[in-house]
Amino acid sequence: MAEATEGGFSLVVRRTFPAERERVFRAWTEREAVARWFRLAGRAIIVRELEVRVGGRYHFDAVDGGISVSGTYLEVVRPEKLVFTWSAGATAHRDTVVTVAFVAHGGTTQITLTHEGFTSEAMRRLHQDGWQQQLDALAAVLS
Repeated sequence: MAEATEGGFSLVVRRTFPAERERVFRAWTEREAVARWFRLAGRAIIVRELEVRVGGRYHFDAVDGGISVSGTYLEVVRPEKLVFTWSAGATAHRDTVVTVAFVAHGGTTQITLTHEGFTSEAMRRLHQDGWQQQLDALAAVLS
């Protein structure tokens, strides 16, 4: 079920990974690590830009073209939290906002990913499915 917010529809996805928090955080913030697990519509990516700092930008393209995502980091608290804008064809090139919180639990890490600002339930569902696939890929890399 979608959650309606002032900015539109949002989603929340939680996942626990069998890895230390710093390792999970690096998987989101280091160029080579991101390229190992992040996909656009199931396709491998080229990391064009990845400057993980407040005001820094990221830009990923699918290796076979046609799909890209980009945004700006709004908050970076190593290794606890990332907040960044997300703009892609699937959001009609309109900025949405992703927050990823990293919480250590012994030798595991739980992330809570919140993606806000969708303009429709269909857009929210598409991204929910996409994030589930992304986190499945991340879990495989971290195992």
